Amino acid sequence: MRRTNRLADHEPVRSTDWFLPLSAPDRATAHVFALPQAGGGATTFSPLADELGPEITVWALNLPGRQARFDEPPCTELDPLLDQVAGAVPEHAPAVLFGYCSGALLAYLLAERLRSRGRRLPSGLVVCSYPAPDRAEPPHTVHTLADDEFWAEILSYGGVPEGVAAQPDFREIFEPALRADYELLADYRYRDAAPLPLPITAVSGADDPVLRPEDVDRWRAHTDRDFRSVTVSGDHWLLETSRRAVADALRNELDRSRSALR
Repeated sequence: MRRTNRLADHEPVRSTDWFLPLSAPDRATAHVFALPQAGGGATTFSPLADELGPEITVWALNLPGRQARFDEPPCTELDPLLDQVAGAVPEHAPAVLFGYCSGALLAYLLAERLRSRGRRLPSGLVVCSYPAPDRAEPPHTVHTLADDEFWAEILSYGGVPEGVAAQPDFREIFEPALRADYELLADYRYRDAAPLPLPITAVSGADDPVLRPEDVDRWRAHTDRDFRSVTVSGDHWLLETSRRAVADALRNELDRSRSALR
């Protein structure tokens, strides 16, 4: 059942806030800070928030250039973005970071930035449908392609129905944010870093056509705590094909976090 009036008991949310709560945080016993895939907005995680229920608040990253911040220019420089997002992570516990597709890389980099700033880290990191940071190879030139080539490339990744993408209004609305997100990671190169002091759970689809199991397992090198690899039925776009399994992985990580806090 979908919830309504989610924020009735919470202070007003500004459209420019970096994280938007998708249910009333005052009712929650745990929290998820969620970072979307390229081109995604905060509402990417609305169905997941419904799946998790009111006891877990999903705080969705609210990036400029889309949805509530459509009139703002999108971000194309990675370091300034990480600085701003790191300064805006809500202070709630227990909480886990959750990154979906390329949002997984951003979630890892955000954890790194929080550590470098001496900020309290979330109690866990859950990544979905993306290789480990030292195996990640974001495309370098997608954001520079001409319109038809750009959309042919985007459609080859799946996740966007071809009939929907063919509509001019759709392209006009979504293309700036998509291009910006690919530009954001176009110059990414992994830099050696000490393993994170938080457990990592990597979720992947058994039928993912692009993600290799060894690149998922490599996430274990980036934590000095527990690592779990969870393979579920579904393809790359697990929030559509296996949402309940993703929610279960988040619940399990939060349950372990609660136990550790006792």
